[in-house]
Amino acid sequence: MHKKFFIITAILLAVAAGLATSASAQRHGRGFDRHSGWMLKHMTKELNLTEAQQTQIKSIMADGKTRTMPLMQQLRQNEQAENANINGTFNESAVRTFAAKQAQITTDLIVEKQRTKSQIYAVLTPEQRQKAQQLMQERRQHRQERMKKHAEQTQQAPK
Repeated sequence: MHKKFFIITAILLAVAAGLATSASAQRHGRGFDRHSGWMLKHMTKELNLTEAQQTQIKSIMADGKTRTMPLMQQLRQNEQAENANINGTFNESAVRTFAAKQAQITTDLIVEKQRTKSQIYAVLTPEQRQKAQQLMQERRQHRQERMKKHAEQTQQAPK
């Protein structure tokens, strides 16, 4: 039970951090469109996409944005409502209700993002899919190395 609670909490914290970053980026003119534009350029360069593939992927990403933005908004609104209810007392039932709602919205968001990714992969050739998998694996390894380095630095920091 504790493991499940910690997993849900970790997911919620990650989503909250992502939302804060997303909201900050949108205020500074670096919202989804700019990010997706960079992503498409990067994919075009790394995977050697054709014009037709670029057009299809751009459309898929726009559709994905249409499906995910309301979910992101629901997460923000749900969190704002929960924060408005903070009064110095702990109501476990209310917190569990909030967490369950956030988890369901997060699940829906992950499903939509995976749907978009799957649609993009369907546009790629087998060689491009293989290259994309390789790039994602390299990115995962790099991220794990950074996290490990950060954890080591945190442990070594004077207390």
